[in-house]
This record gives sequence, structure tokens and C-alpha cells, in this order.
Amino acid sequence: MSTVIVVGAGGAGLAATIAAVEAGANVILVSKAIYQSRTYRWASVGGCTWKTHAFNAAVAAGDSVEAHIHDTLAGGAYANDPCLARTLCEGSRELVYWLESIGLCFERTDGGSFATRPFGGCGAPRGVYLEDRLGFHIQRALDASLERLVAEGHVTVLSGLRGTRLLLDACGEIRGLEAVAVDSLETVEILGDAVVLADGGGASMYAPSATSMDKTCDGLALGLHAGAEAIDMEFVQFHPTGLVSDVLTFDGSLVEEAIRFDGAILLNRHGERFMFRYDERGEQATRDVVSRGIYRELVEGRAFDDGAIHLDISTCRHVIPEQYPALHERLIQAGSDPGQTTTLKILPTAHFLMGGLKIDSDAQTDIPGLYAAGETAGGVHGANRLGGNGLSEALVFGRIAGRHAADTRSSETPGDTKITGAFRAPSRGTESVDGVLQSLRQGMYRNAGPIRTAQGLTTMLGLISVLEDRTGQISLATGSRAAGQVQTYLDLNNLLLASRAIVKGALRREESRGSHYREDFPERATEFAGTSMVLKEDRLSWTLYRHNGATATP
Repeated sequence: MSTVIVVGAGGAGLAATIAAVEAGANVILVSKAIYQSRTYRWASVGGCTWKTHAFNAAVAAGDSVEAHIHDTLAGGAYANDPCLARTLCEGSRELVYWLESIGLCFERTDGGSFATRPFGGCGAPRGVYLEDRLGFHIQRALDASLERLVAEGHVTVLSGLRGTRLLLDACGEIRGLEAVAVDSLETVEILGDAVVLADGGGASMYAPSATSMDKTCDGLALGLHAGAEAIDMEFVQFHPTGLVSDVLTFDGSLVEEAIRFDGAILLNRHGERFMFRYDERGEQATRDVVSRGIYRELVEGRAFDDGAIHLDISTCRHVIPEQYPALHERLIQAGSDPGQTTTLKILPTAHFLMGGLKIDSDAQTDIPGLYAAGETAGGVHGANRLGGNGLSEALVFGRIAGRHAADTRSSETPGDTKITGAFRAPSRGTESVDGVLQSLRQGMYRNAGPIRTAQGLTTMLGLISVLEDRTGQISLATGSRAAGQVQTYLDLNNLLLASRAIVKGALRREESRGSHYREDFPERATEFAGTSMVLKEDRLSWTLYRHNGATATP
């Protein structure tokens, strides 16, 4: 029996865990958030932001799987790996039935879309449940399955650990994971036959970002340091309406785009409804166009004195409590109760990385025994993520990764865990880890954000080099503050690595495609059609995706 190490306890990680056990493996689930017995909740789990309408787009796929594939490739500006797009869309059709098999009950509305009963409620009254509550039910179903598998002895949860290095044997194959405890800073080695990286990726190298700071590209960094390939790193999706709030937990959190279709309008400091300057559809233009329009108002000095753009909700705020209950709760907690205000402060916020570790249709990287799923993986979405495909990607490729990882040959000592020492701080200097991190996040937003130029990207590469040097001179706190600062230090190193990959890819791609917009190359270039950029050992190369799904590297 093989032992699979799953890194990450979000949707992709739990899907991989369940699938690996179903395929006959023992699983060690590693989560850097603290595991709470009986509640089975992690700070890193983001399921409650999943949307029913988005899930419907993935599982219903319009009229057919082929239509879903077409939309996915078109949404990705044909930079996707067609094989991965097909795997995603075909796998999405099975998600409802798989979720039902682990305890989640679905009903169809009269319109044909899916609605959930309350969890545990196969006998609950029939009804249509609010669309931004589905994630809650999905997460509870995954958690309940995990609880059962732990009780049955199939899964061991190692919480409060973050991976710091993949362990490879003499042949370059996976033999385990090195990790550090987030509280004691002890280092441990965990032996296993395969590793699934499903930590959630994260666009938190930008400020503002919709990604919480517990998602800092850990899995991507683990793979890159081990020599795995990454793909599509230049493609970063920005959400146009990220909330600006003094409550840091909610700063950068998303304001649903649908309220713009309900009548919300964007205004600059002059009171101008400026989006019609950039697109005849105004506020109802696509996500990328609106993000760039708001960003341009910002950089050209037409934001308000606080640096934000205003979203006027006066004509639609009455619908928010009923139609967007989760948003309503967030706004109240963020100090922007729509019952008390007609204006929300917003900015485009970094939302999703399309890039990640390069995988095949089995979710395997180019390192034997190493798998990736969810936002840690790349190649599925191409230049832009189609709405709804984020949730389905996490579950579909999580299941695939777990199933194939379970087929890895069994070693003699899988599952062994031993303490190997303690984390050693870098040489003491005068730099602040928080200061360096904030310089990175602000620099990435300014120079590698929704609108990019060669000058800005070159400037950012130089800044990254400076920040890497400063990182070597960081002074970390001791005593009770040490553990928290060490985690921020590790976050910083991972985000610097990911940022360099994003900027180098963006500088090399001299065109505008999907979420990647070069002001100095504003049109799509025919020579880039059907290509993706692969990063291997800090070297970039192009991969051509032909119409039949085959690939070649020119």
C-alpha cells in the first residue's frame, strides 16, 4: 500500500485526500493551519467564497462538454493546454455525482441549474438555496468525509506544518517532504511514495490582493526548487472591484461583479462615470477591461484622495441582503454596511494565478511522484480563467492527482516522520521582513499589475534583485514573536521566487492576451497564438499547442 503526502487542506487537497484513499492509499495530510479536532476547519480553506452560479457553469457546461471546452479555450485566449481543458470539462460533469457520493445532496431548479439542500438534509424540504452558500455545503461535505477517513485510520493529519523542501532520491524521484512546525520551528522529514501539492497558490505578491496571506505560492516554490517546470506564470487575473477597507481582514476582498449589472456604477474623483471612455459597455464590460479602466484612472491621478475609486450602489443596495448575503455580511464586517452607505471604495485586486507547475492530464509534474492540483498547477486556464472553472479545477484535478498518486510504487518506509532539528534564522542584519514584503507587494502592483510596459517590468526585475539582497540582511525577532516572523520570512522568499517568474514571463510575452496586457504591445500577436511559456531552472521556452492537442517546443 502506497503512502501519499497531500500538502494543503483546501478543496483540491481534500479532494486529493479522499480520492487517494478511495484508490487504496494511506494519506498524510499536511496543513500549515492548525487542525482542530471535531471541527475539521482550517484557516486556509476558502470554500465559502465558491459560487453556485459558477459551479453550475462548470458542471452543466452549457449545452455539452464540447461547448464547455470551447468556452474554456476561448476564455483562455487559446493559450491553454487543450488536453487539460478537456480533462477539466469532462471531469466537471462527474462532480455532482461524486459530491453526492460523499454526502452532499443536490436538486435541480425549474430552470435546470443545481441547488443544494442544507448539509445532512436528504430529507430536508425542497427549496432553492442562495447562490453564494454552495461553498459552505461543499466544504462541510469534504470535512465530514475527512473526519470519517481519519477515524477509520486511512488519513493522518499533520497540522501546523509547512513544507520547505521536497525530498528526492538518487534517481530524482519523490521520497518525501521536509517541513517546519509553524509554532515550535522544529524541522521534520516525512517519508512517502508520492506528494500532491495543493496549497492554493495565491496572488499575495500583490497589494491589494483578494488572496489571504496564508496562500503564498508554497507549493509552486517547492516544485521550482526541486527542478519542476512552471507554465503560464505571466497570466495573473485581476478582479475589478476589490474592497478598500481599514479592517485588514477584508481589505481586497471581492465585491461581486454582478451588482454592476444590477445598477452599480463606477465614479472617479471628478464624479465622472469613466468606464465609457474605455468600452462602450461601460461597467458591464469584461473583468479585464474594467480592471484596466479603473487602474488607469488610478495611475493617471483621477482616484479620490484616499487612492480609491468609488462604486455607487445607491440604485441597487436594497437587493444586496437577499441576493448577495455573504457579500452583505462582509460589507458590514468591513465597515461598509450597505444599509448605511451608498458608496463602496474599491480598487482592482489580484485574484488568481493562471500559472503554476506544469502538469499532464494525470496531474503529474515532470518529477516522478510529484503531482499538483488547483491553483498550484498551471496550463488549464491559459491566459484567463473562465468563471466557474476555479472551483471545478480544484476538485477535478484534486481527485485525479490523488488517484494517480495512489498508484505510485510503495517504498519500504513510507509514512515515517522524524524530527531533524530546528529552523535556523538567516544572518542578522537591519532589514525588516515586513518592510521587504510590503515593498514587493506594492512594486508588483505598480509595475506588473493590470497594465504593463517593458520599462515597468524591467524596473520590477531590478527591484526584485534588490529585495532578494535585502532579504539576506533581515533581522528576525526572537522569543514569542519568532515563529510568526519566520513564517513571514518563508512567505517572502516564496513570493519573491513567484514574482520573478511572473515578471520574466510578462517581459518576454510582447503582446496582449487575456489577463496579460502590455501597453507597449496592445494587440494579440499571431506568432504567439496557441503558445505557452514554460519555466525550467530559470530558463524560459515556448510550448506550441496544436489544434489536435499535441504539443511541440519550437
